[in-house]
Amino acid sequence: MENSIIIYRDYGNIKLDIKSIMDKNNISISHIVKQTGLHHRVVRKYYEGNITRYDKEVLSKFCFVLNCDLSDILKYQKPDK
Repeated sequence: MENSIIIYRDYGNIKLDIKSIMDKNNISISHIVKQTGLHHRVVRKYYEGNITRYDKEVLSKFCFVLNCDLSDILKYQKPDK
């Protein structure tokens, strides 16, 4: 495809917001680590929103411990017009 043109399109973004739920309920990273067995570094990355690929097992553990739905921590942001 030597003559092809790649056009950038804004499809929006997925926003991870575990921090606000944890902060609102006074749940620490250490508490999540103890309840889930996840590594502290993994929990911190999710807490800070520094994730590019989401692991469904990790997300399930967060939902269980935080007593929330996936839609509470993952949000779709529509593209700017």
